[in-house]
Amino acid sequence: MSRISCWCFERPLKLWSLSIVFLFSVFILLNSPTSSAHQFSTSHAKLEPSGENQYQGHLALSLQDIQQALSIDPNNDGRLLWQEVINSMPNIEGYLANNLTIWHRPLNPEANAATCKINWSNTPKLSELYGETLLQIPLTAICPGQENSVDQLSLQYSAFFGTLNDHKLLLTWSYNESETYFIIDNAKQITSLPFVTSSVLDTIQFYLYQGIIHIWFGLDHVLFVLALILPFAWLRFRQGRCSETQSLALKDLLVLITSFTLAHSITLTLTALNVLSVPSQWAEIGIAISVAFTAINIITHWVKRLGIITFLFGLLHGMGFAGALSELGLSQTYKFSSIVAFNLGVEIGQVAIIFLLYPLLTRLRKTQVLQYKLVPTLAVLIAIMGAYWIVERL
Repeated sequence: MSRISCWCFERPLKLWSLSIVFLFSVFILLNSPTSSAHQFSTSHAKLEPSGENQYQGHLALSLQDIQQALSIDPNNDGRLLWQEVINSMPNIEGYLANNLTIWHRPLNPEANAATCKINWSNTPKLSELYGETLLQIPLTAICPGQENSVDQLSLQYSAFFGTLNDHKLLLTWSYNESETYFIIDNAKQITSLPFVTSSVLDTIQFYLYQGIIHIWFGLDHVLFVLALILPFAWLRFRQGRCSETQSLALKDLLVLITSFTLAHSITLTLTALNVLSVPSQWAEIGIAISVAFTAINIITHWVKRLGIITFLFGLLHGMGFAGALSELGLSQTYKFSSIVAFNLGVEIGQVAIIFLLYPLLTRLRKTQVLQYKLVPTLAVLIAIMGAYWIVERL
């Protein structure tokens, strides 16, 4: 047997001790004053016709985002009181007036667009969305009458982009008892709201795309999938010697992915339909634990029946997917189609990740040096990220 082959966990405690050192170091760093949690920034808006040339709706903003942009906590004690919010409403409305514009776009391109006057209600209220407190401000947009026919309503939103790069606005446009959804971000600050009834295909397309994007940009989900399939590239170690048989066959990999898919589909659907309710913080902590544990298990082999643990962790990830779907909001007209399309989008994104990683796994199975160095290193790094998220989300 070659020297490289004999190295395969001839000294398992050495690698495991190194992992413990890494995890302990990261834990200490994360508990230092310099560490901080990161959360995505999302505002929500709803708009619908309420009469001729008139529209009504609301804008819901995160209090944390408002504080960061406008400093509405006058004594900076970290406790934002309702009276402090009320006292800051003139500043908030002035800020929004400078960053929200609504206008009629005429059918004739040579005609001038008519900017609508936005009136803010003096009765704001607080609302909760997936564990985040939002300030919901009702609004009315009154547009001047035009001689030319109006093609559609246009909206430009630019609030918080200067201070929060990841900020986005989720806009619901209601027309003729149907809803169309739009996402406005820093790259695309203007959107057009058509005077047409949305179809089920429009809804499916929107939620399908959002499901794909969510898992691609959800690093915790991506690393969990990577930790699941890494053992596929690891040679089996038996009786102190390395076998040339890979630890997981392709059939085993498919069983794991199917188990994960089935589990998160169950909790995503139940949570989206309000049948199941779990605090978002605990769901996110559970997802972080699943990432760290699955990565460590690559080295320690604590759990050998991976299908069962994958199913259980999949239930947690489904609650996380439901949180993202909750932020988007479910189509009231096509609720079931929204859930199915989002879930299908998650599956498409997940399969795409596996196909992208499969050539790497194939290469690893054929190159022992890469296995012995790269697989343990990746496992440790993924475990470190999992530990980071656990501390961050507590």
